[in-house]
Amino acid sequence: MKKACVLLVTLFLIVTFSIMAPVAKAQTQNDPTEVKVGVWLINVEKVDLAASTFKLDFYIWFKFDPDKISLQEVKEFEFVNGAPTRYEVTAEKGYLEYRIKGDFFKTFDFTKYPFENQKLNLQIEHKNLDTTKLVYVPDEEESNIDSEANVAGWSISSFEVGTVTHSYGDESFSRFVSSVVLQRPLFSSIFKSVMPIAVITTIALLAFFVSPKNFAQRIGLGVTTLLSATAFHLSLLNGIPPTGYLTFADKMMIFVYIIFLYNLSVSVLIMRYVDLKKDEAAEKINMKALKILPFLILCGVAVLSLNQLLL
Repeated sequence: MKKACVLLVTLFLIVTFSIMAPVAKAQTQNDPTEVKVGVWLINVEKVDLAASTFKLDFYIWFKFDPDKISLQEVKEFEFVNGAPTRYEVTAEKGYLEYRIKGDFFKTFDFTKYPFENQKLNLQIEHKNLDTTKLVYVPDEEESNIDSEANVAGWSISSFEVGTVTHSYGDESFSRFVSSVVLQRPLFSSIFKSVMPIAVITTIALLAFFVSPKNFAQRIGLGVTTLLSATAFHLSLLNGIPPTGYLTFADKMMIFVYIIFLYNLSVSVLIMRYVDLKKDEAAEKINMKALKILPFLILCGVAVLSLNQLLL
């Protein structure tokens, strides 16, 4: 009886194993192969905002199990946002490394220009293997940016690597993304973008200290500085491509134009009173307008600052 029980248990285990083994094997085979990807950013050689491009120099490597995926299959990746030059450094069992140099493309966000941060991404996908067959895993431990990396006119704020899933209709592909965030130096941006127009506007507002009787000089000063402000506005936007929205620089210049309009309107009104021989009334209007001016400027600065913080 005992032998019969042992025999039955043995047969049960054999049958169970024979059924479960193929299922487990099939599940293992259906699991996507993981390939670890890392980046060492050597330098950001150039950022061309007008052309919407940037140039990077970096190493990229792939760590993989050669029993699950071949070296040739690992090599079949492509850059989504560029076509740089590849220099193969190492290609051995379980490891592949390239040095990459070239231009990448990016639709920059200029909402906060000229005080914006720009995020530069390099993105890769496999040409043929979707997420059911291959998944990229970021090598966060070894990926980094070189201590000597720099880019003229910018400071490097942060660097990170990660992966996302990108869909093309019914197919989804694993996408490796490496990002570096560039930040404009605050003092430099203020000195180059705000200081010149502040000086031009201050010169225009000196008209309030000119005698109302000299209205010709007042209007001449206002018109001349307005032309200078317009030229500065155009030069400020030369460094970026045309946008379908207002940048912070545009909003700043709209406020400046309002100040100029206020200045010229007061000057024209004063000129009319002087023509009517009402010099005292012209002087009173000038003094009232001068008292209102600081509140107008403070309101404009507050609105611009709040707008910049909320963006």
